[in-house]
Amino acid sequence: MSFETRRIFKSAVTSQNLIRELLQLMFLGELLAPHRDRAWLVSPWISNVVLFDNRAGGFDAVNPDWGSREIRLVEIAVDLMARGSRLGIATSFDQHNDALIAAISDAAAEAGLRDKLTIVRRQHLHTKGVLLKRGLLSGSMNLTYNGLELNDEMVIYDTSLKTLAEARLNFESYAEGGA
Repeated sequence: MSFETRRIFKSAVTSQNLIRELLQLMFLGELLAPHRDRAWLVSPWISNVVLFDNRAGGFDAVNPDWGSREIRLVEIAVDLMARGSRLGIATSFDQHNDALIAAISDAAAEAGLRDKLTIVRRQHLHTKGVLLKRGLLSGSMNLTYNGLELNDEMVIYDTSLKTLAEARLNFESYAEGGA
């Protein structure tokens, strides 16, 4: 059975782990088969959220340096860039985002990957999406603890080539100073 679009309705009590597991699979696919197109994280509010729980060592084959602990967004992003992917982050000017922007900028610079990172801040950004080579997760969810764990959210996971191309064009316009 194949699908191109899946809608997920999440609350604090239903489908809570589904979005985290989907994000894990999306990022694992990217880490194992990086691409040259820019990956995009677009979220008005964004935090250094936990993406992988490696306390049991289940992701050691992906990166043995992670060790037995929770792995956060900044580490995944730097690993993606180290494997050749470019990364774009579009977020708002809200001060909530300052910590993540500083952490990812510092980590990329420390790893010599600053040229792989594009950060765009927009006054009226309300769009939310994680765009990787093989899929787009979009909807109401910010990339924050509350978005992943607490809030009722509706997200759509789409793998159709047309949708991915449209999202890529729109997100790339952020880097070019448009839209």
